[in-house]
Amino acid sequence: MTTKSPSAFFSLLFSSVLFLAITYNNYLLGNSPMQATHSILVETDAHEGLVYVPSQKRLYFTSVPDLEIENPQIAIRYYDFITGEVVTWKHRSNMANSMWLSNDGEHLLVAEQGKGATPGAISRRSLSGGQREVLVDAYKGKPFNSPNKVVQSPSGWIYFTDPDYGYNQGFKPEPMLTPAVYAFDPSTKKLIRLSAEYMMPHGLAISPIGNQIYIGDTAAIDGKNPYNPKKTKDIYVSALPSPEKLEGKQWVLSVPVGIPDGFIVTGPKNDLWVAAGDGLRHYRENGSLVNLYPVPGGVYSVATDGKAIYSSSNTAIWKTIPRGEEGG
Repeated sequence: MTTKSPSAFFSLLFSSVLFLAITYNNYLLGNSPMQATHSILVETDAHEGLVYVPSQKRLYFTSVPDLEIENPQIAIRYYDFITGEVVTWKHRSNMANSMWLSNDGEHLLVAEQGKGATPGAISRRSLSGGQREVLVDAYKGKPFNSPNKVVQSPSGWIYFTDPDYGYNQGFKPEPMLTPAVYAFDPSTKKLIRLSAEYMMPHGLAISPIGNQIYIGDTAAIDGKNPYNPKKTKDIYVSALPSPEKLEGKQWVLSVPVGIPDGFIVTGPKNDLWVAAGDGLRHYRENGSLVNLYPVPGGVYSVATDGKAIYSSSNTAIWKTIPRGEEGG
């Protein structure tokens, strides 16, 4: 008969406790340990703009701004899946917020909030050389407020939201435009104001086949006043019978903590993956909750590589591999 040393005993005890903690966490997620994984991919200052570029095996993001300093900046960085390193791609980005991989796979579409007298814009940056091209920066001669989220549909049209967070947070002048959702055709330079009926148009997503647009309205956090849960923190969906026309407005969901910041729509059944104040939330198309993947302090942006879901929390990028959640 052999006896274990005290160090071996405590090592075994620690392993047992760790296993039970992981098992309980998966129980809270509604999955067995073999079904889902949810953990930190890398610790970094990832705030918004998550976008996966398969040709480079990189996950791009925009950094956390320090709005308390006189001249705040936002960098564009990426996590390299090959080297495991975080690299700063652009130290300055005109206060970039959200980003999207263009349909040609060769550019990043960037929602630039602007700063001071420098206007906000929707720009296009070459992934090979980083060159920046401004696509649009004004509506009827008036500068945008602070473009926040940008996506491109299969039709080629670019959609973006323009709330007034920049003014409320103190780095943009008083707005000249009502907060709105816009559609832009890069081939013809045609710009359409799709809707100005949202209090704070924010998150944005297009269904995979491009026939629906999901819009977040997040006046509960306006960038100036304390969080007000009585104000909008909702996601709505409208049909896109043509690239430049919305049809109908249907409420989909409201998050119980924080606001629905960034979100994406995946799969043939339009599942939603929503960044919220308590973590990453997976919803069905009808707004029913499938799972909450908790993150302390919440997350702000969401992206996918087709298998894993990535979310950003200001201090880390989280990687979630959902299993046993058929439907999305």
